[in-house]
Amino acid sequence: MNRLFSKIQRAYVNELPIVKLYSILYLVGVFIGVGAAILLRDDFSAQAQLLFSPENSCGFWPALLQQIVFFVLLFFLGLTVVGIPLLPLYPLYKGFSIGLLISLAVILTGARGLIFGTLAFFLQNALYTFLGYFVCYSSAKLSVSLFELLKGRGKHGASYREFLHHIYCLLLVTPFLSLGALWEWKVVPLLLKFF
Repeated sequence: MNRLFSKIQRAYVNELPIVKLYSILYLVGVFIGVGAAILLRDDFSAQAQLLFSPENSCGFWPALLQQIVFFVLLFFLGLTVVGIPLLPLYPLYKGFSIGLLISLAVILTGARGLIFGTLAFFLQNALYTFLGYFVCYSSAKLSVSLFELLKGRGKHGASYREFLHHIYCLLLVTPFLSLGALWEWKVVPLLLKFF
């Protein structure tokens, strides 16, 4: 258990520039989402009302499956050299989606929408983004290791260790995705009724 905590500490504390970059990309995505909601508010208003209706809420399994698909995609990006430039798209996407959803909630209902959007969407999105950091970090390390191996500078043993860490990371993160899916299945529909 101490090894797990030391790996988490190393991933967050020792790799602080990567955490900052991930956070900046997330915030850029939030601002782009807010801007898109402001620019396209007339086009989105009818669709947003449908999106925020309790009948449109998602079940547990579809919500969990959607997140597992994202995380498996992040996992496979780590197995390719192409994954390095594509991995930053995940925090941008998560930031964009939360910025867009909360902005639409505010546009539709004002301050009440800010409270609703934060409770309904931000908490689960923050969980998915936090877990996504670990998989993106692991994918980037594996991609770099494979790239160095292809250039003849890396060692097979190091790439194999990174691959095992990558698998462990995905297996460790996957059960926590069910918490976000449970929130989306049970709590969000209750909040939508008050919205």
